[in-house]
Amino acid sequence: MAHRDDVTRVLATCTACNSVYAARQWPDGEIKIIGQDRCSCGSTDFELVDDSADGTESDAG
Repeated sequence: MAHRDDVTRVLATCTACNSVYAARQWPDGEIKIIGQDRCSCGSTDFELVDDSADGTESDAG
């Protein structure tokens, strides 16, 4: 079992319906949403939300 320090809190999206959940990512890459076993659509397959292109960067120049 992983230590608490090895687990990262992330945002995850359901690969079936694109619902977004708070989740934990384990050191082996496994993503588990917090508080539920599966998405409301029934899927158990999640991927990390990519927030690198969220459009919130300020234009300093």
